[in-house]
Amino acid sequence: MAPLPAFLFDLDGTLADTLADLAASANHVRGLHGLPPVADATVRSFVGDGARTLLARALDGVLPAAGSARQRALDAAFAAYVEHHDRQCTVFARPFPGVREHLTALHAAGHPLAVVTNKPERFAVPIVRHLQLHDLLPVIVGGDTLPQKKPDPAPLQLALRQLGAAAAGGTMVGDGLQDLRAAKAAGLRAIACLFGYGDAAALRREGADGYWRAFGTPVAAGDLNGTTGPGPR
Repeated sequence: MAPLPAFLFDLDGTLADTLADLAASANHVRGLHGLPPVADATVRSFVGDGARTLLARALDGVLPAAGSARQRALDAAFAAYVEHHDRQCTVFARPFPGVREHLTALHAAGHPLAVVTNKPERFAVPIVRHLQLHDLLPVIVGGDTLPQKKPDPAPLQLALRQLGAAAAGGTMVGDGLQDLRAAKAAGLRAIACLFGYGDAAALRREGADGYWRAFGTPVAAGDLNGTTGPGPR
């Protein structure tokens, strides 16, 4: 019997609502630079390309414009973020409704499952364990596992290799353009989560093979043009 196709999942805004923890750590670093805190909705717009890029967006205007000075300042900001987020990353994180049930059904049916996120692995692993999903998601590829991040297909390809799964018939589920583009480059189906942190209109413009209005709940084709996002959480 041929193995069933794999499902790969993004983490922030797809499996889990982690925004409050991301905002807490981003605002901690902003405070170290003399900046006032920003709202969670603003931090949501920073999410998707990894922690260093989140910080570059959060500190826009106070970091040096370019060159080695910018890199040194970003390195220092990232070190402060890591120190804070090591304690913070699981304080408020929670799975979106339906995550455990849907993953359990896929696992029971025999589908290999993995997480592929641009979040550093040092945070992704404890969050998945905190969510009590580690028994269903044995493979976690973080944003620093490889030199490449999504939308490069390499992290997805690594997850497939670790699962012993082929790309054919596989699916990437995520709430960002990075997820959809990585899926297409890797030869996977792409499902866009309109309830997550990404812009729903941008996801629709990018195009996906399916859309979820809640985790595991497809948007009917006739309703797609009426969906807006990000949705409530």
